[in-house]
Amino acid sequence: MNSRLLLGEWLPEPDRWEILSDSQAMRLAIQEAFKGAGQTSPNPIVGCVVLDGKNRFLAKGFHEVLGGPHAEVNALKELTDADVKGAKVYVTLEPCAHSGKTPSCAKALATLPLQQVIFGLFDPNPLVAGQGAQILHKAGIRVASFVANPELAKIGIEFHLKDVSTDVQQEWVSLLEQTCEHFLWNFRKQAPFVSIKVASSLDGQMALKNGESKWITCEESRVFAHYLRASHEAILVGAGTLLTDNPKLDVRHPRFQNKVNKVVVLDSQGRCLRDFSSLNILKVHQPENLIFLVGPSVELKKQKETILNSGVKVVNIGTAELNASVTVAQPLDPQLILQQLWQLNIKSILVEGGAKVISSFIRAQLAQRLYVFTAPIIMGAKNGRSWTEDLATSSMKDRIALSWHRTQEFGEDHLFTGRF
Repeated sequence: MNSRLLLGEWLPEPDRWEILSDSQAMRLAIQEAFKGAGQTSPNPIVGCVVLDGKNRFLAKGFHEVLGGPHAEVNALKELTDADVKGAKVYVTLEPCAHSGKTPSCAKALATLPLQQVIFGLFDPNPLVAGQGAQILHKAGIRVASFVANPELAKIGIEFHLKDVSTDVQQEWVSLLEQTCEHFLWNFRKQAPFVSIKVASSLDGQMALKNGESKWITCEESRVFAHYLRASHEAILVGAGTLLTDNPKLDVRHPRFQNKVNKVVVLDSQGRCLRDFSSLNILKVHQPENLIFLVGPSVELKKQKETILNSGVKVVNIGTAELNASVTVAQPLDPQLILQQLWQLNIKSILVEGGAKVISSFIRAQLAQRLYVFTAPIIMGAKNGRSWTEDLATSSMKDRIALSWHRTQEFGEDHLFTGRF
């Protein structure tokens, strides 16, 4: 589903020996990659397609699960030596140069009589970072990056799409980066990737002022929202959302029967800890997967110590405005939130609410992707809560523009997604 949303179009499954263009082969590899979404983190999802020397389709594969065979191995596993002689391999990410849970894909490919390996993106992991391309090049296999990359140009690796416009180049970059945007952001920025998910009326309301919000969107939208949960390592909400809705915040999607996520609660005043035993998240999550981030003034009282003994993690962090004269607790600082979660080895976060939490991440420019489900209803701003209620734009030149945007229908709803 997510690949249909991000790709904008869909290639049917090819027959064996069907002739594919280079662009069709790479697009098919991208589609394959998304089949592993939610199963490989913190490693990237990767897809691979193999054509013979005449561009006839032979096989495809994807990275199915963390610790399992990589996409290249799965694509090649049923091909004979005769099949791969003179073949062309298309893979969405530079083949890995190192051995970890699995052997090096670049070294495995280097032993085969391939004509060419074309990969979509330079791998920013220092253990790869051009080394996979060099291993293949030194083995006498033609190797090319599908799109231009300055790091690869430095080591003499050519790029494949030479005779296309800059716009076409950028479209391919966006398609390829979206396959593993969490992974790329982690290595480039050393920070978690943050997505924001909103369910909204046509007039931008995500709840009534009394907190009522069930249900704004349709069943199809809610199923896909669980797909998004499964595609991230952690779900993040504010204390208000937890106390008003008392949600379970688990993954309920037919593709992810046993997916376990972490839940992060922003609770600057420690309100959720006062009535901790009534929270539904305790019924469906193991304590070690629950993280409460609280303000620096929340003391380690007996009740909190009991919670800590249960295995739930409670961490004091700074607020957005520390001032001794301020008596009302301030929101937690989004920058400190992400620093803390990175230290806890959380690589991707889906922010689900509430309005003030969503606004705080956008205002701090610390969100990377937005998902907005819009239902064909009007709730009215007078008694509603807008998901941007804490954001302000002083002039049109300061408006926030999104890139790489797509839309898709889910029942009567429309989903918009784009990158900040």
